[in-house]
Order: sequence, then C-alpha cells, then structure tokens
Amino acid sequence: MKYPDDFDTPSFPAGRPVAVSRMLSVAVMIVFVLIAFTCAMLFWTQRSVQVHPFLVSINPITSQWEIVGHQHKETAEISAARALQESVIGKFMRNWFWIVNDEDINSARWKSCDRITECAPNSVTDVLADECAIYCISSEEMYLHFVEQIVPNYQIRVMNGENWELDMSSLQITPVGAVNAAGGTWQIRANIISNISGIITILAYAQVGYEKDEYAKTMGYYVKDFNAYKIQ
Repeated sequence: MKYPDDFDTPSFPAGRPVAVSRMLSVAVMIVFVLIAFTCAMLFWTQRSVQVHPFLVSINPITSQWEIVGHQHKETAEISAARALQESVIGKFMRNWFWIVNDEDINSARWKSCDRITECAPNSVTDVLADECAIYCISSEEMYLHFVEQIVPNYQIRVMNGENWELDMSSLQITPVGAVNAAGGTWQIRANIISNISGIITILAYAQVGYEKDEYAKTMGYYVKDFNAYKIQ
C-alpha cells in the first residue's frame, strides 16, 4: 500500500490531511527552487554586465554622428583617403547647391580662379564668400558643365527670389565599389532647403579623382564627375 494515499480509511482519518500536506510541501519546495534559480540567474546576469564606454565623433563637414572605438576586439578604422574624399564631397555638395539673393556672393562662389595661386592652401581669397569654391574643387570639365548648364538655371531662381541651402545633417555619403588613394565613386543622398520649393530630396553620384599638384588645397582630391537627380 502507498502511504498516505492508500490510507484514506475510517481507521486512519489523518491520511487525507497528511497527503494534502505532502503535496503542499512539494509545491513549496518547487517554488523555492525556482526562486533560488531565478536569483542565481539575476546575480550571474548582473556580474556579466560590463561597461563599454565609447566616443561619439561628429563630422564637421556632414554633421553626421559616428561611434568611435566601441568594438571589443577590433577598432574601426577609416583610411585617410576615404576621410579626405568624404570631406571633399561634403564641401562640393554644400557649394554646388547653394544660392542666395546676393549677386556678388553668388558670382564669387561660382567664378573661376588661378588653380595654382588662388586655389592654394594659403590663398587669400575671401573666405566668407567662399571665392572660387566650386572651381577649386572640380575638374575643368566639371566646372565648365556647371557654368554652362547649372548657373543659368540658378540665375533664374535668384531672379525669382529663391534661396537654396544644403541640409548638411541629411547628407549621406556611401562609397560605390573600392575607394583608394587614387579616388573612388560615391553615392550621395541629401535634402536641399528652398524658401520656395520647400525640401528637395536628391540622389547623386560623384567620382573623385586625385591630382596632387593642382588641388593642393584639398590634399589632391577633387570632384571629377557629378550627376544629381531629384527623387522627391
């Protein structure tokens, strides 16, 4: 016979209470074991948590945030060539899509200059007006395209009182294929803020080249080819 289950008889009235007590005792022990296991897991989890401090770098050209040095085993590294090319593209985009209601400032930014003297790192051009900003960072062919195809359209917009400014916080620069010391191809997404048209979203592609002597101001890098499309 199984005690106390089989002792629920008139001759043993305490059989049922003993069986209930045993069942409750087993349940209490199971709950106690689960609580102990949970506490152990919480303690192990707490001991396993580690503090991983990291730095946030803000790109002065694109205003994008980037986490630096957060990897546990490998540190993210960006080559100097890539960093310089992204900087060139950021400056190029900012000046290419920039219009104000001031003819002198626009003309100063759009004009051509002497590439050796006025585009040199120590040149004394008007920094506030960004004189020759597009010429000094573009190939001759690219600048000629800008003057012949883009400037006439911009002049019409200026006559209509329109201003353009690139939203640098929206600038996304992504390499297309390999990027090396000789240059690379890049995809760019950005928003242009217009006082008339509102926000204009564009998708662009830029090819960056390298000529050490002619583009000393940008460490030899310049925009060799550029195409932009309105997507919204």
